[in-house]
Amino acid sequence: MAYDPEQPVFEQEIQMLTKPILTIDEKPKSVFETLYYALQLTLVDFSPFIWATAFVAMAGLPESITPSMISYCFIGVFVATMIQTTLGNRLPVVQLPSVPIFMNMASIAKTYPFGLTTAWGAAFASGIIEGLIGTSRILTVLRKFMPPVVVGSVVATIGFVITRISLSWIFAKTEPLYLTLGIVSFLFALFLRFKLRGLISRGFVLISILVVGVLGGTVLGIFDWGSVARAPWISLPKLFPFKGYDGASSPFIFSFSAILLVLTGYACSIFESIGDYAAICTAAAEPYKVKHMNRGIAAEGFSCALCSLFGGLPVTSASQNAGIIASTGVASRIVTQTAAFIFLLYGLSPKLTTILAAIPKSVVGGAFIISAGLILLSGINTVMSDVKDNFGNMIVAGVTLGISVMMPYYLSLDRSAWLGTLRPFTKLYLTSNVFLAVTIGIVCNLLINYVFYNKNN
Repeated sequence: MAYDPEQPVFEQEIQMLTKPILTIDEKPKSVFETLYYALQLTLVDFSPFIWATAFVAMAGLPESITPSMISYCFIGVFVATMIQTTLGNRLPVVQLPSVPIFMNMASIAKTYPFGLTTAWGAAFASGIIEGLIGTSRILTVLRKFMPPVVVGSVVATIGFVITRISLSWIFAKTEPLYLTLGIVSFLFALFLRFKLRGLISRGFVLISILVVGVLGGTVLGIFDWGSVARAPWISLPKLFPFKGYDGASSPFIFSFSAILLVLTGYACSIFESIGDYAAICTAAAEPYKVKHMNRGIAAEGFSCALCSLFGGLPVTSASQNAGIIASTGVASRIVTQTAAFIFLLYGLSPKLTTILAAIPKSVVGGAFIISAGLILLSGINTVMSDVKDNFGNMIVAGVTLGISVMMPYYLSLDRSAWLGTLRPFTKLYLTSNVFLAVTIGIVCNLLINYVFYNKNN
């Protein structure tokens, strides 16, 4: 069969519980409205700050590198998001640092000779490989194995993941004051979303964060304006910023074993992105087509290679992006691209980045957990529509959701010592909710509805 980029990934589309007020190709009515929605998007996608800091610590690098690392990551987010929304699948996808990839890079940076240079060499080579996988169209075959019950389970799993992210922000600090701010932020967000209308209702996340986080934090004395005042206004990037840092004379060192290790992270990222694209299409009321998979993964891979040239961590699609689209109804691509330029400003201005970092995370989590719930329920809604009078699909959904949601939690909590003895790829697989959901869903569907299928039962 000839390749058809417009072919739907699955026969039955996932129905979102709410309809977007701005579809992907529509634009907000004014520049102010565009900036308003874009700024809101950046406030729930601030992981470059968190993951850049984590990478420096995990790689055993001096803390003095952290500000530069944060800047490089924000610039990488800008580059990758613009490539994805213009040349890639053209969905409103924000590309953020990938945890599975940078964790392996940190391990390489800490243990290999010329570790930092080797880590970025592996990221560059692996990014090219991911880009080639996308352009090869090999991912098209996956559509045959992803009926609505599987994709709905994946989307629901993403909802659980986003909920966990929100809760991790709420409990980032367990002092009563921060937990109270998280609750106040949640209640204030509900009030704005359901009691008010128009821009205020659609911007409930942004307004909650600004009022409770910035204004409330300032009044309570927990918003650190001192660090904001000390941060410089401008910091310009440079090519190969880590060249010579670990004594290596070349910008990249290519090690076969290091590339294989980083590729395991990329494999996880690919499956997570395929699930994220489904969730974003659902929230945006856009049919999920095979071109979204192929072009999306191609753009993501080549973007990762490009990010490595100026020290940015490799990127992947942001699951929380689907949540903010679902809760606000704003799926406009132009809003996502405007958000990309705001990320660029964060990368070029440490002062703006410091303001972002000073917002109490519990406030962000409290406002964002509403968005997580919408994605979770949209996935469950799709699963329920495909399990009526079909016992096999009930098993597919139950096993997929049960294992993908609970296994990473159980292993990290009760079997962390055993988990540490596993090979990197196995460890990544067993602790990645979305990777588990995609693979287990596909395998269970094949076994139950094809291999063990009995038309009399």
